[in-house]
Amino acid sequence: MSHTNDHRQDALIKRLNRIEGQIKGIKKMVLDEKETAEIMIQLNASRAALQKISQILLEAQADHSLMHVNEGKDLEKEMSTLRRVITQYNKLN
Repeated sequence: MSHTNDHRQDALIKRLNRIEGQIKGIKKMVLDEKETAEIMIQLNASRAALQKISQILLEAQADHSLMHVNEGKDLEKEMSTLRRVITQYNKLN
């Protein structure tokens, strides 16, 4: 794995760790019977964070597919993979 990919992976893991912390905080808010509006704010923040990760991954897949095609890999295979990722991205968002 290249340094760039390692760096990207580290950044994604940091984001996921923050989301994990947010979710634990939301769980505590529910157990502590906090106001629903406060819980919803935190749920929306967590959802936005997940959406950002999905956007980063989609962009990385697009870059990856374009580089593969540029290197002579099968265009149809790369397009199929990218379409699957886009479909999943659209379901999340």
